[in-house]
Amino acid sequence: MDLNIQGRNIEITRSMKEHVAAKLDSLDRHLPSITRAEVEMASESTRSQQDRVVVQVSLNVGGELLRAQRRAANARAAVNAAAEALDRQVNRWKTQNYRSERIPRYAPDADLVRDTMAAEDEAPSQEEIPVETVGDLVRIKRFDMEPMSVEEAALQMQYLDHSFYMFLDAETSRYSVLYRRADANYGLIQPTER
Repeated sequence: MDLNIQGRNIEITRSMKEHVAAKLDSLDRHLPSITRAEVEMASESTRSQQDRVVVQVSLNVGGELLRAQRRAANARAAVNAAAEALDRQVNRWKTQNYRSERIPRYAPDADLVRDTMAAEDEAPSQEEIPVETVGDLVRIKRFDMEPMSVEEAALQMQYLDHSFYMFLDAETSRYSVLYRRADANYGLIQPTER
């Protein structure tokens, strides 16, 4: 497993690197197909002393991403909490991917997505909604996108525990965004053809 550790406003000591490597090694033993691990540590000024250190760990497992982010009073505790969360995700991932008949129960039905999008077409267009600037761009993420189905994108979104997921749709060869709606259903944003 290729391990990359980055720090922001925090010193990454050799003992901390060894601690992170030991925690992730235990995950690697459960799931040897982990090819890369990205660890980001940051110290932030917050009101609560218990939430000063943020650790985010992303694992690349055969092209799919598993991610956990945890806060704690110190870096070791945050790393331990993130490793525990990833251990649960790895177990869930193994259960879903090693099942003999892999049928995603939570993946959106294509007809349901189309019906949802048709209902949303009646909403006001993006140009009619006033736009307010709320903050600065503080992070840019770049990653390779392999073509995948809507069902696979839903799986990835669940693994990452995000409310949206951008992907390259294998059916249309276009970039799309899958998102979770307030009613627990899914929506799909696709660009119009030009």
